[in-house]
Amino acid sequence: MRMEKILKLIYGYVVMMVGGEQLERFLNLCRNRNIYMEKIHYLDTDRFTAQIQAKDFLRLRPVRSKTGVHIQIMQKRGLPFFFFRNKKRKAFFAGMLLGCVLIFFMTGRIWNIHIEGNVRNSTGEILDFLEEQGVVHGKKKKKVNCSEIAASVRRKYNEITWVSARIEGTRLLLEIQEGISQKETVSETTPCDLTADKDGVITEMIVRAGIPVKKIGDICKKGEILVSGELHIMNDSQEIVRNEYVHADADIFISRQISYYQEFPLKHQVEETSGKVKKGIYFQLGSWYLGLYRNAKQNQKCISEEDPIRITENFVLPVWIGKIKIMDYKTEEQIYTQEEAKQEAVQRLQIYEKKMLQNGVKIKENHVTTKINGQLCVTRGTIQIIEKTGKESRIRESTSETASK
Repeated sequence: MRMEKILKLIYGYVVMMVGGEQLERFLNLCRNRNIYMEKIHYLDTDRFTAQIQAKDFLRLRPVRSKTGVHIQIMQKRGLPFFFFRNKKRKAFFAGMLLGCVLIFFMTGRIWNIHIEGNVRNSTGEILDFLEEQGVVHGKKKKKVNCSEIAASVRRKYNEITWVSARIEGTRLLLEIQEGISQKETVSETTPCDLTADKDGVITEMIVRAGIPVKKIGDICKKGEILVSGELHIMNDSQEIVRNEYVHADADIFISRQISYYQEFPLKHQVEETSGKVKKGIYFQLGSWYLGLYRNAKQNQKCISEEDPIRITENFVLPVWIGKIKIMDYKTEEQIYTQEEAKQEAVQRLQIYEKKMLQNGVKIKENHVTTKINGQLCVTRGTIQIIEKTGKESRIRESTSETASK
């Protein structure tokens, strides 16, 4: 039904009133000539109303002449009549045409690049890399290769372990999962061992290439070989025939204990505002700056928030709009209570642990205590962490040459 209504509006239709003495003959002649009407409603014995398509209405003249009925147009609806009524409004139709072209142009391109799941690599950094690869706002969707984008991001950032790229409407969505950053110090084709770069206990080991020297649960010391790149090729008698060398590759995690110490004075400065706030705005375009506010005086502080003009989430114009609040304040010296000091110590510990988590370190447990020592709040203890280890160590050429001889 909805489609029929749409088609009626596209082709146009007329609501008419027909009056006369030969209404039955009029309807029969229309039926014989395949002129269809709908919603016929009799007002009395000599009049009825009906709807008829615009193209069929033009075919009523000979039928009207034969029957002598009178036809009165009550309403004209649909696109043909709309265009006819507005045929002199050229600017209106030009705007409609331009709007259709713009919609077609906009829907065929990428206007928003959304990145989620990234922690170590900022969104701006990834957007800059995508721009280097030719993936920018306004790029045609048919020229965007999602598989190639995902692969290039994975190659660029070693700590990114998984990337998914897909297009949703006019948005390019990148979902990222980050692992632990591992700097490549040796070429992938160069034989090497993996050695421990810290003391700890091995909690997890997945070896992809090489021979494991240590196993899960073993204690490792800094510098010890964890996975050897030297492979012993043996015969049926279990005698070493020759040695081959590979680039050792593995994911190894160790558990170790680190010390934590933090102190801060109980006395601290607190700024209290008077409640009077003066507001202003400013505009910035490159080095050009226009401020619509008075400069802050002594014992006044200025808080500003600025945002670029955004077309979409990550498509911004180089124009910044800033809001400024200027407030009167005074500085007072306060002393933490014992409870407040402990809460402050907990917040500082949480900030420290959050930074470790962002660097790929897992926190297993902590044994930290907080004490008030004179005018200081002192927090000390140990934190048990799990982190990745495995430093690539090149196998000496002399060793390999001797073995090959």
